[in-house]
Amino acid sequence: MLVDANQSQPPKISAQTKRTWRRVRHTFSSGGVAYRRHPQSGELEIALIATHGGQRWQLPKGSREAQETSIETAIREVEEEVGLLTRHEAFLQTIDYWYWDTHRKEVPELVHKTVDFHLLRVVGGKLSDACYEVDAVGWFSFEEAEAMLTFSGELDVMKLAHARLAGEPPA
Repeated sequence: MLVDANQSQPPKISAQTKRTWRRVRHTFSSGGVAYRRHPQSGELEIALIATHGGQRWQLPKGSREAQETSIETAIREVEEEVGLLTRHEAFLQTIDYWYWDTHRKEVPELVHKTVDFHLLRVVGGKLSDACYEVDAVGWFSFEEAEAMLTFSGELDVMKLAHARLAGEPPA
C-alpha cells in the first residue's frame, strides 16, 4: 500500500494493512484504574487524565521501562501522571489497538499497542497535573468517567473495575 505524502490522513487500518504493512512498531504499556472513596460522601471515584489540549480523557498509562513488570509500570505511571501513590489490588484486562503515528514523521508509522490495566487503590499522594504529558487531571465517579472516557477499550476496563469493586460477577 502506498501512502501519499500530501494526504492529510493516513490510510484506514484494515485487516490487510495489519498483515501486509512493511514495518509495524509493537509497544507495550501498563496503566491503572486508580480509585479512592470520596472523603465526605464515601462514593467510589477514579482518577482520569486529559491530553491533547484537554480533548482526550483517559486512564493513566505509559510505556514499560527495561526490567520493569507490568504492575511496576502501572504504579509508576499513575504516580508520574497524576501524583498518586497506589497499591496493586488486581490485574483487570489487556487491551490492544492499532494506530498511525504521524508525529514528526514523513511517512506514517503503523503501531500495534498492547496495554495491561490494573486495579490500583490510592494510598497517598496528591492529585496533580504537573506531568508535562498531561493537560488536566480529576476525580470522577464511575458514572461521570463513563461519559468522559475517549477510548472504548478503556471504557470496558473501567466498567470491569467498577463491577469488581461493587462485588458483581464479571460480564
